[in-house]
Amino acid sequence: MEKRTDNTPAMQDETLLIRRILDGQPELYRQLVSRYAEQVLRMVARLIPQPEEAEEATQDVLLDAFRSLSRFDARRASFQTWLMAIAYHTSLKYYRKHRKSVPVVEVEQNWLENITDDETDALLDDTSGNRLALMERAIGLLKPDDQMLLSLYYFDNRPIREIATITEHDEGYLRSRLQWIRKKMAIIIKNLESNEKE
Repeated sequence: MEKRTDNTPAMQDETLLIRRILDGQPELYRQLVSRYAEQVLRMVARLIPQPEEAEEATQDVLLDAFRSLSRFDARRASFQTWLMAIAYHTSLKYYRKHRKSVPVVEVEQNWLENITDDETDALLDDTSGNRLALMERAIGLLKPDDQMLLSLYYFDNRPIREIATITEHDEGYLRSRLQWIRKKMAIIIKNLESNEKE
């Protein structure tokens, strides 16, 4: 996990609040998580778009965090990062349990090897016409782990180091995985475009 050296007033305030919660004031937990509940819901909703299910999964995240609050270590990660890690794993678990029939596109390895980085960049950087709609569809056809990784990196603008903490993956693995996912999306978009032309 990422080492934390941040000693900002907000971090100190959170650490004090957590200490008070653990020392017998559990009612303060609501004050602590209210700062991040919307972020958790947004993350969960990326994999679980039905509002009621996303709310239920978000409540599961917040309850899991409360139950395991004594294991939080501010030296290893911020509370926000720690909470997002719980949200990440809970979302994936919920998705796999309830969304088994969602189609996922598999891309052959040789296709990935034959598409260049320049071609990938050109396809994904072009937001003209209906390309954005195709990108949305392409993201929905990725494996849930890949969808979450894209969300964390591109939509939330989280640094690789923080994503490594959240996902419990090595930074090098995540960099190569993101490059692979971009190529896979480019191939899916090309296929969707060619299907629309037929």
